[in-house]
Amino acid sequence: MKIVLSILCLFVGLSSVADAKDAPVEITKNGTKLSVTIAGKPFATYNTGGDLPKPFFSPVRAADGTIITRSLVDPEDHPHHKGIWVAVDEVNEVDFWAEKGKIKNSDVKVIKAAGNPAVMQVTNQWLGADGKPIVTETTVISIYANRLLTYDITFKAGDKPVVFEDTKEGLFGIRLPNGMREKEEGSVENNTGIKGTKDNWGKPTEWIDYYGPLHGKLYGVTLMDSPQNFKKSRYHVRNYGLFTISPFGDHSYTNKKSPADPKHLKAGGTFNLKYGLYIHQGNTQQGKVADAYQQFLKVTGSKPADKKQTAKPKPKTKKVSVAPKKPAAPPAKKVAAAPYEEKSTPVKPIPETEAVSNPDCYCQPAPVQRRRGLFRLRRNR
Repeated sequence: MKIVLSILCLFVGLSSVADAKDAPVEITKNGTKLSVTIAGKPFATYNTGGDLPKPFFSPVRAADGTIITRSLVDPEDHPHHKGIWVAVDEVNEVDFWAEKGKIKNSDVKVIKAAGNPAVMQVTNQWLGADGKPIVTETTVISIYANRLLTYDITFKAGDKPVVFEDTKEGLFGIRLPNGMREKEEGSVENNTGIKGTKDNWGKPTEWIDYYGPLHGKLYGVTLMDSPQNFKKSRYHVRNYGLFTISPFGDHSYTNKKSPADPKHLKAGGTFNLKYGLYIHQGNTQQGKVADAYQQFLKVTGSKPADKKQTAKPKPKTKKVSVAPKKPAAPPAKKVAAAPYEEKSTPVKPIPETEAVSNPDCYCQPAPVQRRRGLFRLRRNR
């Protein structure tokens, strides 16, 4: 009898673990908000109100309910950093990043209301000064029980050509709360083990993890790039909690060492981007970030990467009979190895990442800014 009870208890315990892992995600539409729950507990709210400058997720919670997005109430700096959002500077000279141009939600569809994942599709119009869409963004957001979010973003130009200019301000990201920030007790690490915001800022890599303490516990957020994107993306990761990823900005991120590479679309043209955002508890290893990245690659249809980038073992050589000795051949000429792309001229140190009050922050409403002449004033946001 005791053996039967022991087996039953073990079965119940394993079932509980399985249920927690495969806990259903549910999306409920309520007016201009979409509420997301995992295992019946609040996870995130997607806000689409017409009075907002852009749609965004806020608040967003870790598994124990702790909010891991900065509060929208009385932000100490950069009020345009709202929760989890999609926006970028300089689209046909309109600054959507600093909310100079409006991103208006025009439609929300709940494709899969419950499951693992639950799936929603949002359609957002990026409006010009004439109130017409410069581009239309259609994003499919899949939300998994382990708090992995995948964003499948498609931009479609309106009835005029579109240019996404070279800028560091964008595209998909999150603003972390105080406490998690690197300038306090937070840490930043990428998939190759490089640590710190200064050594990761503006660099292309598979993923970067940003973790830090809140209320005595460690929480982390990972941003992930997809090999399916039209080019490698770079990370706008700051010590004050800003954390974004974007394919636009080779010139800006390399202190002008790389040429500007704006993205051009013909009228009606499209292009697609895929990104992942993963919320976890603990540090990079405890949060199993590498495993979450493999999951991201799998669910987005990418080829899984090698977990360990190690050299392949050399094949064993077969023993052969000793042949008569031949005259020694002259030594081969040495050929200089091609430089590895990451070992190019070192990038100059990035600007100070402390968040300070700055009249150039563009945090207050202002008219749409347009380019004048061949040169523009450099902004520091």
